[in-house]
Amino acid sequence: MKTFTSRSRSIRSGTVAALALGAAAVIVLPTAATAAPVVSQGEGRLLTASLLGTPIDGLLELAGATAVNATGEPTVVANVPLDATALGALNIQVAPGIGLFGDTGLIRLGAVGQYAEARPDGSSVAFSGTVSAAPGLLDIETTPEGSNVGTPGAGDSASITVGTAALLGGADLVNLNIGIGAVAASAQQLPGGVPATGDYTISDLSVGVGGTLLDSTLSQLSPILTTLLGTVTTLTGVTIENPVTPGGTIEVTLDELLAAAEVASLNELPEGTNLLQYLPEALVTKLTSIVSGLLTEVSALVATFPLVGALLQAAIDLANGLLTPILTNLATALGGPLGTAIDGLAQLDVNNKTTNPDGSFTQNALTIGLGADGSIAEVALANATVGPNAGIEGIPVANAESLLIAGGILGAGAIATAAVLVSRRRSIARAA
Repeated sequence: MKTFTSRSRSIRSGTVAALALGAAAVIVLPTAATAAPVVSQGEGRLLTASLLGTPIDGLLELAGATAVNATGEPTVVANVPLDATALGALNIQVAPGIGLFGDTGLIRLGAVGQYAEARPDGSSVAFSGTVSAAPGLLDIETTPEGSNVGTPGAGDSASITVGTAALLGGADLVNLNIGIGAVAASAQQLPGGVPATGDYTISDLSVGVGGTLLDSTLSQLSPILTTLLGTVTTLTGVTIENPVTPGGTIEVTLDELLAAAEVASLNELPEGTNLLQYLPEALVTKLTSIVSGLLTEVSALVATFPLVGALLQAAIDLANGLLTPILTNLATALGGPLGTAIDGLAQLDVNNKTTNPDGSFTQNALTIGLGADGSIAEVALANATVGPNAGIEGIPVANAESLLIAGGILGAGAIATAAVLVSRRRSIARAA
């Protein structure tokens, strides 16, 4: 399994302790680079991160939920919530006065956990993310213990708020307020050498978009609609609220992003796809739909109020004549500049699966990039890793004579351990 800093320290400490027992023993504990095989292993790790391209997981020193079954013992379970207090105390900043995590930062998380199981049959599972998603992703009855990192928006498990002015300086070209109802990942390794698999969920995602680029367009559309709606009220007495206001925001849902990508689900996207690349097109479609829907609503009043129908239709035609050129040019005038600004600000990469150099497999639910291509910071949110699992038959058992030659009490103890391994192998083989 992929080794993290905290685990490497424990391995090095174990090696030093073994050497201190004396040269009579020739048994050498494995180092991180030459790790001995284990029956099964898994790790759920909520967060890994880098700043300016440099990994900071060692700095964070935040333990994941790591389960290692070294010798075929009963299922090892790790249910370890993220230490939010330790994370907050680090006060990691991505810009002056702007933290990465927590209520004063860009990323806030609620009811998230880390979980793993390492089983004696050579299988393992791992999970991290929104705790309510665990039973469905892992097919288990256990709900991992949860913790919070700040306070996300109402109904959200994760909130991300980022803008160009705050993060990059200069004009506030675009600001994004991202809410995610649930975000979680799982990984599973079956016994018998079956390739590991992963799954993830991202639900109820929405992106609120604001900033000067959008406001320029809203400021063109709003007065035209205000004039039309004023005429509607004067002629009919009906009051309709203007849905387009300068300084406002437009919210785009996950379904609208997928429609822009021309797919039905996240799983149909290529691995590592940046969801935000579809945001400009989705926003242009949404804004066009909002204006078109309003015109349709107003047009229906022509038949309802026949005495003023002709006057009302004339007002609609006038508004249409002014709105059509703006809406027709939205993709170029708004979508293009907005896409450039968003690309330089943030990314949301999905469908992230990795086979690591040591043979372990990691499923990530969402990787958040800040700055162009994550150049300022990159946060992998909700990670699950399993393997490599040797199974009970993959654990080497030394020859008893060679262990005795190794010396004294240590040799005898090793023989006893070998006997336990052999016994467990036979027991598992009989059970199978």
